[in-house]
Amino acid sequence: MNLRFSQLTAARVAALILIVTLCTQTASATIARFQTTLGTINVRLYDSATPLSVNNFKSYANANRWDGTVIHRSVPGFIVQGGGFSLSPDVFHPTNVVTYPAVQNEFGISNLRGTVAYAKLGGDPNSATSQWFFNLANNSSNLDNQNGGFTVFGRVLGTGMSVVDSIAALSRVNAGGAFTDFPVTDLQKVIAQQNVFNTEAVVISDVSILNLPAGDYNLDRVVNQADLTIWQADYGSTTKAEADGNGDGRVDGKDFLIWQQSVGQSVPLASLATVPEPSTIGLLAIGIIALSGRRSGR
Repeated sequence: MNLRFSQLTAARVAALILIVTLCTQTASATIARFQTTLGTINVRLYDSATPLSVNNFKSYANANRWDGTVIHRSVPGFIVQGGGFSLSPDVFHPTNVVTYPAVQNEFGISNLRGTVAYAKLGGDPNSATSQWFFNLANNSSNLDNQNGGFTVFGRVLGTGMSVVDSIAALSRVNAGGAFTDFPVTDLQKVIAQQNVFNTEAVVISDVSILNLPAGDYNLDRVVNQADLTIWQADYGSTTKAEADGNGDGRVDGKDFLIWQQSVGQSVPLASLATVPEPSTIGLLAIGIIALSGRRSGR
């Protein structure tokens, strides 16, 4: 039976549009994991809010360009920065990360504590490439207004900021250039080794994209009631990202729909297989059938 829109009331057309809208707004956000000398940092990337910036991040992570790099700048009370350099195992000889073309600025989310943003060249809003930084404090009054605003593209999850804070608490040495605030794990050893800083650098051994079910808000590889509880507790928040399932910077009804569509899905610990996404086409078809079955009898 053909569904003729001319036979639908305005209310039914609006309902159909709503179904289409919901089904097209449930793309899941990405979880990135930083493995560092001092611990693990999980970050939810803002796929919906900053799609170009997230795609840029994925390009570097999937190409392993950040593996073996170091945290090269730490300014307590301000930022911890990395993504730009690796070091020789024998001497302090920095090597630049090979970069992709710069990404267009997508400022929109404020530079608050716990957010992750791109570094860029002064006077050029669209110059971000591989370098990123963790905001240690509320830097909105400064970084939201500088150089077109610094693009926040993710937020640290769980206890990850305790790792970032531990990096910020390290002693720092001045190696000149981009390394005037270089954090080291053992200052006395650095002094004894006559400024061979590389042996005590904070190393990022791996940056990877996790394959998790879309509604897995506690990152335990299974979508269940525990994830719904997190969503309920954080509903309406713009500063908590655990249940921001679509990465738009807010925990709302769209994130509940993501949980609902993926409830029951799981990923074994030993498996790195991509989890299949729920079929939005199927959901759309159900909505259309429901509407067509209630067509006006006029």
